[in-house]
Amino acid sequence: MAGEAQNWLSRMTEAAGKQSFHGAFVYERTGSFTTHEIWRQVGDDVTTERLVQTDGEYQEWLRRNGKLICATTGGPVIASQEASQTINRPELLEEWYELQVLGATRVASRPVTVVAVKPRDAHRYAYEFYLDSDTGLLLKSLMVNERQALLERFQFATFELNPTLADAMAPGKGCLEVTDTEAEAMVADSQWQPAWLPPGFTEGRQAQLLNEGDGQIISQVYTDGLARFTLFIEPLSEEHQAEDLRAQLGPTVAVSRKLNLTEGLFLATVVGEIPPATAERIVGSLLPEQGAQTP
Repeated sequence: MAGEAQNWLSRMTEAAGKQSFHGAFVYERTGSFTTHEIWRQVGDDVTTERLVQTDGEYQEWLRRNGKLICATTGGPVIASQEASQTINRPELLEEWYELQVLGATRVASRPVTVVAVKPRDAHRYAYEFYLDSDTGLLLKSLMVNERQALLERFQFATFELNPTLADAMAPGKGCLEVTDTEAEAMVADSQWQPAWLPPGFTEGRQAQLLNEGDGQIISQVYTDGLARFTLFIEPLSEEHQAEDLRAQLGPTVAVSRKLNLTEGLFLATVVGEIPPATAERIVGSLLPEQGAQTP
């Protein structure tokens, strides 16, 4: 049964970059929800995606090969749905999750196969993926915590494969060009490595150095192949009054701690879709190797 589930997760990852479609979906987290319309056009080496929020304040995003090209000045683009479509090496997930095919049902008038991904420890959340039985595309996903409380729902209401998209891909007038905010440089060997990581989590890519205001922030992504979090290290000035923080919105947690080191004052922050207690333990393990102490 686990092997069958792995095959479905592999199909989901492969289908995400191969299928053109148009649809409308609902995104819900912590009891609030928004509705959206999405167009995805897959061509030779180019995947273009246009996303429009269809309720509340008008918001629009246009991405090309995963890079944000233009956006309205609103909330952040919904990234959870895309992230969950791409699973690194599904065959390795079974060490950290129990994989199971639950059966079949329908989403957006299409037959789907339901795959459950249940954590084997307290350091990650549980998922249910509803995959189009013909293509493997993700049409619905649920994320729940250890108490089975719903943290996040993504679900198509209408869905059409391979539509004519030429006119629909043009961004609206309110979609403003996004300034390139990619990392300025890669960090060859970051000294900021947590002394403790949840089992199965490894560096997702090389650490990056970001320009932010007057300082530079080190950013490092960690993943277990499905769940992920990012560690940010920001230098602080003596007059900076940053406080320790713990916040959660849906599945996304943010935990920060000010570190008073011999090298100076720093703010360490973990942001990601992991339980708050796990994020706090990661930040707490950032004890310096020589002469540092937390205030």
